[in-house]
Amino acid sequence: MMKKLLQPVADGAAQEVAELAIVLPILFGLIIGIYSFGRAYNNNSTITRAAQAGARLAVASTPTICTTCTSSCYWSTTTFPCDDNVTRAVKDVVIASHLDVNKIAQPSPKPNPAACPDPNLTKSCAPASDGSNVYICRNVVLNETSNTALRSCGTVVSFRYPYEFLPVPFMGRISVNIPAVAQMRVEY
Repeated sequence: MMKKLLQPVADGAAQEVAELAIVLPILFGLIIGIYSFGRAYNNNSTITRAAQAGARLAVASTPTICTTCTSSCYWSTTTFPCDDNVTRAVKDVVIASHLDVNKIAQPSPKPNPAACPDPNLTKSCAPASDGSNVYICRNVVLNETSNTALRSCGTVVSFRYPYEFLPVPFMGRISVNIPAVAQMRVEY
């Protein structure tokens, strides 16, 4: 009688169930982690591309684009797009990737690059005038090195975007702020 009761244990069926109970949560955690890190990488690429689009537009000289802005332009010698247009370019890329533009946050720490040595240009480094959290720094030194011949002036666009990883078994929710910084040189 005792041999009949111990036979299921002896043939390994219980051992397989125990192994499955141990391995399955680890496997699901690994799959969720891979998926979540893939989404985080995609968000990082998207917001980096958005910052690049904003910086690229900020240094594009066009004679008529500033007439449609509600804010003033910072460049006195030529007409460059205003903050409204720069943040619109950033938001367009974010929206195209189905991310929430309302989650865009101010960069931390706030950027404060050195001003360009040209006395005709005034440094401006503040949140965009349209109320968004995109920081636009104009007339700043882009590559601060000891060699002054390598320095150039331009615009820096920066912000951050929060990302919350999917919950992994046995761990709490993890969230990070992904920074986005792009700079473009002004060519007159």
